[in-house]
Amino acid sequence: MFYACHSASIAQDRSVWFVDSACSNHMTSQESLLLNLDIAVTCKVKIGTGDLVQATGKGSLIVNTKHGKRYINEVLLVPGLDENLLSVGQMMEHGYYVLFGGNMAVIFDDSNLENMVAKVVMAGNICFPLSLESINPVARKASIGEESWIWHKRFGHLSFSNLKRMQREGMVLGLPKLSEMKEICESCVSGKMHREPFDKEKVWRASHPLELVHTDVCGPMQNDSIGDNM
Repeated sequence: MFYACHSASIAQDRSVWFVDSACSNHMTSQESLLLNLDIAVTCKVKIGTGDLVQATGKGSLIVNTKHGKRYINEVLLVPGLDENLLSVGQMMEHGYYVLFGGNMAVIFDDSNLENMVAKVVMAGNICFPLSLESINPVARKASIGEESWIWHKRFGHLSFSNLKRMQREGMVLGLPKLSEMKEICESCVSGKMHREPFDKEKVWRASHPLELVHTDVCGPMQNDSIGDNM
């Protein structure tokens, strides 16, 4: 994998992403920007200096656009990377159309080139910086919380401590880091409830007409029981 060198004249800004035609994958060094981070995905990335650096995970980024929230998936986490990079090739793989011309790059999400997602003006150092507004930390925290509940249910309502242990010890491939939720799971509470046993002896019996009578009437059943007893 390779990405092109960019000039350091543009200030380092976590919201700036460079549209790069020489980059094979979306990349960032900022773990806080990524959702659903999968640390099981690792690979080597060749940077502009020719050095190979290790990508330590892959996640998704949510950004706000005039067309609503958009997901940028399969973003590699590369510690030490100076800039955030958007791969033109990867955008095209996901159905986007990127046109270069007139000192700008225009990104569309349809083949008719009617739905423009972004217009990026070329900077003085012949690169294409795009400012993307990622979702705020509160919204991101809520999304992580929702994901924790999803994994909790996927594993049959397994406790969060055991889920964290499975992720920490690498017992399950693809299991992301999860936060331990303090809210109570209603399904878990209901599943652990049990009925108190009935009294073995009669504690009350009707003795006069029209007094309340409790009875247990069941049947006939539509389906035969095991052993055809009912």
